[in-house]
Amino acid sequence: MIIKSNKGQTLLIAVIFLAVTFMLGSSLFAYVMSNQIVSQRAYNTQRTYNIAEAGIHKAVWCLNNSDICGSGYSGETTDFSTGQFTTTVTSVGQDYVVTSIGSSSNIEKTIKVTITQNVTTADASFFYGVQVGDGGLTMDNNSYVDGNIYSNGSIDAGSGAYVTGDVYVAGGTALTADQEHTTQNAEFSFGRYDSDEDIAQSFTPGVTEVINYISLYIKKVGNAANATVYITEDNGGEPATSSLAQGTLQANLITTSFGWVDVSFTSNPELTLGTQYWIVIDVGTPKSSKYYIIGQDDQIIAPAGTGARYSSDWLSGNWSTTDGHFNFKTWMGGLDTHIDGLLVGANPDGTRIGHNCDDAHYAIHHGDAHAHTITNSDIECDAFYDVDPIDIAGTTVGRNSHPNSDDPPPEVMPISLQQIQEWKDTAAAVEPHNGDYTIDGTQEELGPLKITGNLTIANSAQLTLTGTLWVEGNIEMSNNAIISLDPGYGNNSGLIITDGKITVYNNCTFFGSGDEGSYIMFLSTNNSIDSGSPAIHVNNNAETVIFYASDGMIKVDNNAILKEATGYKMHLNNNASVVYESGLASASFSDGPGGIWVIENLTWQEIE
Repeated sequence: MIIKSNKGQTLLIAVIFLAVTFMLGSSLFAYVMSNQIVSQRAYNTQRTYNIAEAGIHKAVWCLNNSDICGSGYSGETTDFSTGQFTTTVTSVGQDYVVTSIGSSSNIEKTIKVTITQNVTTADASFFYGVQVGDGGLTMDNNSYVDGNIYSNGSIDAGSGAYVTGDVYVAGGTALTADQEHTTQNAEFSFGRYDSDEDIAQSFTPGVTEVINYISLYIKKVGNAANATVYITEDNGGEPATSSLAQGTLQANLITTSFGWVDVSFTSNPELTLGTQYWIVIDVGTPKSSKYYIIGQDDQIIAPAGTGARYSSDWLSGNWSTTDGHFNFKTWMGGLDTHIDGLLVGANPDGTRIGHNCDDAHYAIHHGDAHAHTITNSDIECDAFYDVDPIDIAGTTVGRNSHPNSDDPPPEVMPISLQQIQEWKDTAAAVEPHNGDYTIDGTQEELGPLKITGNLTIANSAQLTLTGTLWVEGNIEMSNNAIISLDPGYGNNSGLIITDGKITVYNNCTFFGSGDEGSYIMFLSTNNSIDSGSPAIHVNNNAETVIFYASDGMIKVDNNAILKEATGYKMHLNNNASVVYESGLASASFSDGPGGIWVIENLTWQEIE
């Protein structure tokens, strides 16, 4: 018998197996290496793109920080450990075209964009020579206002103090809100579609008093239009279709960020303790790109017949229920206010008009007084007050007396906290200056800029404002300092904001851009109402300036002349005056002559 060996076959199989394994391994290795090369190239490509993108952002930053990068910035080459970018900045009309080439690992990426100036404006209407909040107005001997006065607090005047126009003192408002719901964990859009054109929120007063105004926690999308706000009675757990009071939600006071905005009414009806009422907001025509968003608390369950509602038309009486409550506050009357010792309705030189109350020539200098109580005063034309004769004691009325008149409603301040914050954000969009900033006898241009310390302008120094300034500390201007707007503002106005105090003395001079209707506004958010250290203290003429103290006192020293002043509280010293200019009724405030450089929408291109 013959036995054949399998050794040859086994060897052959082993060789074949090893060959196949080698081939598979080689293929796998080639595949892995190929993927690694592709992945590495993709990584290098993205890194190169990021480097080119960094060049674009550096160019935008330098255009907004010419004090650091130098004026006429035209680009640069910057090296990294992993590559470099080269940027070229070319002027095209009023814009710039920026090209950035990123290089890394033998790969190049090119990005091209157009840079334009984002110029935004905000309107603020100053209808009165002097507008004062709840703190009221003190006028010392021979001080005067050439224009009208509207004060939410009392006016106390010294000998010879006078006003050429009308005077309104609103009925006093309690210092704290009567009803409120301020928890915000959701939001509700309205005025966007037909179904949510109108909204409503119930409330029940804690006192029997007049309602002076309400506050809403609100923001807007796009250029939303003014809305109408009503106070209505309750009708079976829904708003009635007739109103007790009507006011305007002013769109210009609202920004794209949430904030509290006040709404006053044309009349102030008395509401009854324990009775349910409704706040109704009617937008009018809904627009999908221009609407409002109100803060909402949707974590509570409102009892039946209360809480938040929405409707396609509040006059139809058809309401749908939304969750919880909208954010609101109601402010009720609580303090009696007065005018004491004031001559109302004089010529600009302080002489009596002579009862020309209906003469069109004296339309600006009319001479009516409106207040709960008017005592020891001289009213050229008509007096509107509460009770006769106790609330008119010691007063001479040139024409007609109107006892039992309703108190004037409180006037909403012309600038909201939302607007102020938006202006601050504009100033903070560029590299801040840390610490104090002093301009002493030199000429400088500033803005937009945030200064974290104090700002001092002294000794014939000249500051040209080229954008909004935000100063976290105090501002002091003295000794022939000159502050003006860059001519590029045109007929717009510019502003300097401070969280501290403002002091102006010793012959400082102020100028707008040179165009009619252009002013500088100094705005302080400081809350000092101490006459010895007010939020704003002015002791020389400032006839092209608007002074605004949102929460504090403005004090004007002897013989100083201002153009317009608005503050929570105000004190005009002996012979101080405010001479109003009609153009202030439609002032428009700009970020600056050009604004902030930004990348223009839809211009970002990647060029291979």
